[in-house]
Amino acid sequence: MAEIRTIYNAINEGNAMKRYVDLRNIKIESRNDLLKTCQVFRNPKFETFRIIYMRNNTIINYESITSKLPNSCDVFRVKAKNTYLKNIKGFEDINRRMYRLGANGYYLQHNHPSGNAKASIEDMILTERLSKNVKGFKGHIIVDHGTYAWIEKDNRTGKLKAENNILIEYLPTLNTQDVIKDSPLLHKTISSRNELARLMYDVKHSNNYSCLVLTSATNNIRLFQELPNTFINMSYRQIGGYIKNRCINTGSIRAFLATMDRPFFERAKDLVKLGYVTDCIAYMITKDKSEIIEGADKESIDQDIFKSLNINNKKLMNKEGEDLSI
Repeated sequence: MAEIRTIYNAINEGNAMKRYVDLRNIKIESRNDLLKTCQVFRNPKFETFRIIYMRNNTIINYESITSKLPNSCDVFRVKAKNTYLKNIKGFEDINRRMYRLGANGYYLQHNHPSGNAKASIEDMILTERLSKNVKGFKGHIIVDHGTYAWIEKDNRTGKLKAENNILIEYLPTLNTQDVIKDSPLLHKTISSRNELARLMYDVKHSNNYSCLVLTSATNNIRLFQELPNTFINMSYRQIGGYIKNRCINTGSIRAFLATMDRPFFERAKDLVKLGYVTDCIAYMITKDKSEIIEGADKESIDQDIFKSLNINNKKLMNKEGEDLSI
């Protein structure tokens, strides 16, 4: 079988943060002190939520919660809309933890792998619930690769307010989390089928290969690979598992397949139905452009594969009777 060719990978996967980070006894006198301290937690791959326990202005401990996913961190389990059933780290647990540590305050911190340091509605709701149920809230910082967001209580109204996408003037080099910056694909985005087709024209490849493109929550390309057309002959579960793992490793939430091979396209459409792929196109190259012949049977291409895999539990049978259930 021909090899998979990686044309572009936005994430330096050769290095991984394996060392333990000890923040205890670090002094935090200002928001800027916290910002500099939390730069060690920048991560373009997956989101992690942290509680940093303070005694006066000194960090005495911290703990982390992560789902190892690029676009979410399951801090609370949700039974129904706006109804929190069971917290992974419940309010009572945090209060007891603070009592045992002798903490009289805490900061919240998490990262946005997408590259957009803007507090989401979910971020604001979570911060509000924690600040109301656990005394000592000092602020919530959201770090990104070059910007950050800050959530705090307004002294006048007592309500939470957020400052978003604040430029970081001092950004230390972290080789473990470098984003590769020397490729023409760095600033390209995929937000429509036409953009996907245009990319196929710009990055020409052999007719014996099809293309896999992964993008972040902000539609930026994180991975571009050429797949041999025989790749599609593996089981759907194997193909889907490969794509899902590549998404996790590159901080991506959307996956696109583009091909000039009809058998590849027919099976790729099933992968879209299963939720492993966001969208797929069959295309042809003309003299001056890439022309879309057919797309998957869907209306939009904004499908988050992690969400679609969670809700797609129905069985799909192919022509040979293969069980394609997730």
